[in-house]
Amino acid sequence: MSERIGFSGMCLAYFAIILDGSVLNVAVPAIRDGLGSSMAGAQWVLNGYTLTLAALLLTAGALGDRFGLRRTLLAGVAVFTLASAACALAPTTGVLVGARVVQGVGAAALLPATLALVPHLFAEADARARATVFWVATGAISMAVGPLVGGVLIDAVGWRAIFVLNLPVGVVATLLVRAGVPETPRHTHPVDRAGLVTAAATLALLTGGLIDAGSAGWAAPATLGLLGAAVVAGAAYVITARHAAHPMLPPSFFALRVRAAAVASAGLMGFLFYGALFVMSLYFQQMRGWTPGASGVALLPMTVGSTIGPLVLYRPLALRYGHRALLLGGFACCTAGIATLAGAGTRAPYAVLATGLLLIGVSSTMVFSALTSLLIGNVPTAQSGLASGVQNTLRQSGALIAVAVLGSLLNTSSPASRLPAASAALVAVAVIAVTLAAGNLRTADAPLEPAPAPAAGRS
Repeated sequence: MSERIGFSGMCLAYFAIILDGSVLNVAVPAIRDGLGSSMAGAQWVLNGYTLTLAALLLTAGALGDRFGLRRTLLAGVAVFTLASAACALAPTTGVLVGARVVQGVGAAALLPATLALVPHLFAEADARARATVFWVATGAISMAVGPLVGGVLIDAVGWRAIFVLNLPVGVVATLLVRAGVPETPRHTHPVDRAGLVTAAATLALLTGGLIDAGSAGWAAPATLGLLGAAVVAGAAYVITARHAAHPMLPPSFFALRVRAAAVASAGLMGFLFYGALFVMSLYFQQMRGWTPGASGVALLPMTVGSTIGPLVLYRPLALRYGHRALLLGGFACCTAGIATLAGAGTRAPYAVLATGLLLIGVSSTMVFSALTSLLIGNVPTAQSGLASGVQNTLRQSGALIAVAVLGSLLNTSSPASRLPAASAALVAVAVIAVTLAAGNLRTADAPLEPAPAPAAGRS
């Protein structure tokens, strides 16, 4: 019973940060008008959070394994909740952006821990698999309801209410985690400080470069400078990792083929889902002339459809066919959805578009459920935090790359003329994903490491 209480707290914390991100997408105009900011300044309310989260996910996952996942989770919830209060009270755009950066620090700390604690809470493989799928469903539901919740709160109360909402959620999540989550063992090996710094710098510079590319273009000096610096920082990380006694991300982590395939799948699915969402949002508004509200309703088959996979379909299908087969099937279904949209054109009946959106939405969480189950089932429990950090980093990076690449393709006075190129990019990535999943299907299963019995102590 206690593990269910604790798991509820973990999912509530995860729900809060995903909801926060999806709500903010509809709040930028209201924040701009409320604070008298420019659109560029208001956009950094999103970008400051995204950059910090992406830069620190890997580091936070590794530190959770080192210092205790429960401790990391509770610290992350506390920072995220207090920063949300600061966001709600922010008098200027600069203060709001600063508070959002701190929010990103808290989110980075708690996000890997919410998944990494699953094998520590649930010793039985079947219970662990159910919990993993429910974790995926939590993210899908929060993303689906985010724009609706945000729109209602902004219209009824104002944009500050979306941050006030995080306060009671943070308090309840903290109480549930304290009541039901035991602390995980702390590992005594030294912290790879050089690896932590260079990895965070690499991810921050890469994220900054991708954000800038999406707005200023790939040839902009700032974009080239940030991406070039990311390459240098990445090279520094590789060099330090080779000489570290206990590297933050040891090369052996990717030695198991199924583990490497699961991580790569996270990046590919992040690109496909968020890329398709980005393209279709522009499609409805700029090419068909629909209002933002109407476009949001039109996207419901994709966003709501993403909840069907983990809640209804995944468990019975996984029991019959296995996670690897569903990884392949999910990517194949996603490819069919993207091909449907790519061939639709600008005058296609909405029913055709809704079919493609539904296929992508359902398949996306089928893929995320499969790759998450494969990853968590094939890492030592001592590395569960690191595994979660790697998975979420790749997913976030895939989404950022999609928006940067597809945004640069569609950033023209005639986006309809560039729609085939954007569609072709999505189809190409989908084919790569199917090929990867098909190769992984032929890989022999690795024995799963038993999960440790829940510890008795709390801290």
